[in-house]
Amino acid sequence: MRRRALGVLIALSVPAILMLAGCGSGSGLSAAQVRDRATQACDRAADQSAAIRRPGAPSGAQRFLAQGIAVLAPELSTLRGLGDRGSIQAGVSAMQAELTALRSALNGLRAGNDPVVAIRTLQQQLVGPEQRANAAWRRLRVPACTSR
Repeated sequence: MRRRALGVLIALSVPAILMLAGCGSGSGLSAAQVRDRATQACDRAADQSAAIRRPGAPSGAQRFLAQGIAVLAPELSTLRGLGDRGSIQAGVSAMQAELTALRSALNGLRAGNDPVVAIRTLQQQLVGPEQRANAAWRRLRVPACTSR
């Protein structure tokens, strides 16, 4: 009987201990901390993006996309690290879709796809993910992470 009581106590204690330890609670950051860190990451990415020159000719599309990916990938990684709350994940998921589309377009260009067609197609593919990302970041009150 005593052994069974000990087993029940342990079984009931484990979830409480895990909850107190923060398992499954994401990053443990407050909403204000998430906003601050997301704003910092997105501001940094915006500064880096502003330094990327638009190509003057279709032949510059590969370089342009590669530089954009080099900015978006670390920004996305930082944002992903902020936790697993719904709005964060919605924004991160939408940004991941954007990154995937950019990488696909870049791979297509490297394979010889027409740059003008590839960029037009990419622009169409980015509409939905950008709208979803913008909505998520607005819900979190992080305007720095909306489309630039």
